[in-house]
Parts: sequence; C-alpha cells; structure tokens
Amino acid sequence: MAAVLAWSCAGGIAPAQAQQSQTYPAKPVTLLVGFAAGGGTDLLARHYAKRLAEKLGQSFVVENKTGAGGAIAVQATANARPDGYTLMLGTTGIAVDTALGKTTYQWERDLAPIAMLGYASNVLVVAQRSPVRSVADLIAEAKRRHVTFGSPGVTSSMHMTGELFKQMAGVRMTHVPYRGAPPAEQALLAGDVDVLFDNMAGAMAFIEAGKFRPIAVSSATRNADLPEVPTISEAGLKGFETTGTFFLMAPAGTPPDVIARLAAEVDDITKEEATQAFLKRLHIVPLTGGAQAVSAFMQAEVAKWKKVVTAPEFEQAK
Repeated sequence: MAAVLAWSCAGGIAPAQAQQSQTYPAKPVTLLVGFAAGGGTDLLARHYAKRLAEKLGQSFVVENKTGAGGAIAVQATANARPDGYTLMLGTTGIAVDTALGKTTYQWERDLAPIAMLGYASNVLVVAQRSPVRSVADLIAEAKRRHVTFGSPGVTSSMHMTGELFKQMAGVRMTHVPYRGAPPAEQALLAGDVDVLFDNMAGAMAFIEAGKFRPIAVSSATRNADLPEVPTISEAGLKGFETTGTFFLMAPAGTPPDVIARLAAEVDDITKEEATQAFLKRLHIVPLTGGAQAVSAFMQAEVAKWKKVVTAPEFEQAK
C-alpha cells in the first residue's frame, strides 16, 4: 500500500520539492492502464501520453497492467513511489469497486487525483424486432413479464447502469453477464436477452446498420452522436445518470506542484482541436478540471453506487 508522505513543511513547499517541480519530468514517466492494448481506455491513454511527451520533453510510456477489471493497475499505482513518475488512467470502476468493498486500497488515502479527461455515455438498446420503443414501454414490459438485460460483465459500467435503472424504475430485471461487449451485442441480436445497456462506441455500428434501436442514453445530457435520443432522466427516471468516466491519478503523496502542472497541461491538451476530434471518434465527451473535480466526482460516485450495491435486488442480479 502506498504510504502517504508529507511533502510540505510549515514554511511552504519543501526545497527538494520545488527543485523537482522545476525540472519535472527529468526522466520517462509511466502511465498505467488497467485494460488491454487497443481498447478505448488504452487509446485514450496513448493520446494523452503522446501529447504530454511532446509538451514536456520526456517520454510518457503507457504500460498495460490488465486484470481484475482494472484493479491491478490501481493497486500498482497505490504501491508506486509518489514522485510523479507513475501515473494512472482511472475509470468509474474505481468507485464501483470501492462501493463493493472489493479493494485492498482506499482511494482517498492511497491515490492522488490529477485531472478529468472525459466520459462515455451508455445507451439502452433493443433489437429492431422488439416492441419496446421507450423507457415507459420497457418499464411496462418488465412489470408484465420476466425481462432480461445483458452487459459485458458483472460490475461493468453497463451492468451498473442496468442495476440503477432497475432500482429507480421499481422493476425486476434479470442481469445476464457476458465476457465483453461483442458477445453481449450478439446475444441481443439473437434474442437471448431482451435489452442491452451498451457502451456508445460498441452500439453505434449496430444502430447505424439498423440492427439496434436506441431507446435512451445514460448521461445527464443528450449525446451528440444520437441527438434525437432522450436521456433516461428525460424519459421518466428523473435524476438518472451513469457514465464511464476517465481521469488521471497518481500515488498519494505525489508533490502538489507536480500534480498542478500535470493538471494544467492535461486541460490544455483536452481543449486542443485535435484532441476534441480524437475524443469524438472514441464517442467520449471531453471534460476539464483538476484534482478537486476528480475528488468530487469520485465521492459522488462512491455514494451513488453504495446505495445500489447494498440493495437486495443487486445481490439477486449477480
């Protein structure tokens, strides 16, 4: 577990820290990613690593530490030396794992937030043959008969979106987990599940091909990729919001001025036209904001998911 080191002194920033900030980065920086190379999270990390390297004059090397839904990379970050040379691309999964009590780390104690990057909406979809055309239709159908919903796996962002939907709608729906989004999408096409809470990037190809009908998106605002599709909140479950959100973190105790510099650089990168276009291709909505924004997001997410995972229906869904 990463120890929380005292990097400041009573008179202000310690001299060694100030010197480090002036020369940072003086060697290559490792950016840990908890998911496989080639996926959306990895591509996002590689874009920011490339731009940070170009701006700061040192290599930012993406290292994929896969396994346990991203938790291995989080633990490795918590264990790393807090010197600014180990960073991590964090996701909403950290909040879900914390709510579930699955972690050996404590994010507030062991991790230092740096900056927000962006979020991806999830989308509620059905096969074109389905009679469901709205959130109200789905709720009515779930009250009338046994309804199943698919996801890419237990405690994935899409599974948790379905759990929140079920609880806020007051209906019983059986969760059917698959090993990744592609088999879940094929299951919907085959009629093995009734509905699917999918990620936007995966669903769009099926929507554009006329195979999936989008019912609603999970974010608080409509998605630019599907501007005519309402949010779940608009469609009747007021206040509903889930996203797959991305941000940068470091080990706790990383010098505050290093974090502040990284946050400023990341915000500048996010505002670049090339980055905005890149994020759009990944179906990610850009976000800016430093350590306080990440902390506020994490605190709200942990509180939200604790309510969901402690409900009796959630245990039955597993």
